[in-house]
Amino acid sequence: MATLRLTLIIILLLTTHLLMGQARISNDPPEVIAVFEAMYQYDLREAEKMLNSLDQKRINSNLIELTRANLLWWWLISGDESRDYAREMESGLKSLIDKQKLKPIERMSQDELFTMVHAYAYLTRLDIFREKYFKGILNLSSTMKYLEAILVQHDRYDKFMLVAGLYHYFASATMTEYPIFIPFFALAPKSNRQLGYQLLKKCSAMPNLLIQNEALYYTMKINYQLEKKFNEALLIADQLIQSYPNNLTYQFHRMMILLDAGRDTDALVQYQRLRQVSATAPYLNQSQRDHMVDEARKKLEKKKINLTI
Repeated sequence: MATLRLTLIIILLLTTHLLMGQARISNDPPEVIAVFEAMYQYDLREAEKMLNSLDQKRINSNLIELTRANLLWWWLISGDESRDYAREMESGLKSLIDKQKLKPIERMSQDELFTMVHAYAYLTRLDIFREKYFKGILNLSSTMKYLEAILVQHDRYDKFMLVAGLYHYFASATMTEYPIFIPFFALAPKSNRQLGYQLLKKCSAMPNLLIQNEALYYTMKINYQLEKKFNEALLIADQLIQSYPNNLTYQFHRMMILLDAGRDTDALVQYQRLRQVSATAPYLNQSQRDHMVDEARKKLEKKKINLTI
């Protein structure tokens, strides 16, 4: 079920523009990169402070709003309960879509097309999180005309390469792992699992921090949840944790890699490490300190692992 949930989330990101060769590298403003750095460090309050101080006259407003949606998602999954992050996220994304959708597709820039696809993608991700699957499918279907416009473009772009890699890998993997979804892809572009993985590996070495981290995160999950290449997944998890030791999500996935690999004792050691980081990391409130530890404990208890070393 966890793999299916991951697959559904990735499908919402599908794009049909496969990029080969040298891609145009996106050049996001350093102030935006700094917001994401704070997110990855789990310093969400500082990330929000920096986001709210971005100069909207100089920085593209679409990029700011997509960054805001990303930050609200991190707040939501962190376990913080002080605000209704889901409502804020939904409201902001609908406003962003409404602002853009009246513009003819043929007049949209690459970044505007990317904005529309990802705004709908974030809405679908939110719907899946709230288990509103039918609503999520409707939001996903709304991306199609923008995806078709992306398909006929010849410009090369690293952000398109990332989502192309995700589409090729997960569309192919979904039809293999869950044949019930085959009709969904009947009219979709052909997918190639191996090619998708190669594109994601390429993105993981991109100079753009956002592209690189997202590609690393998904190749980590692919390796342990679908390919069962636990050693490769562990290497990526260690790479992410080395850069962001206080990121509880990365710490949690390291435990899951060990657990799925059958290394129960090592998984229990990592659980204790997660507890330690949760207790000592700065910036977190009590709800956030408890949330990921509780999720990890449930995974261990489900496997009937004694929580004492």
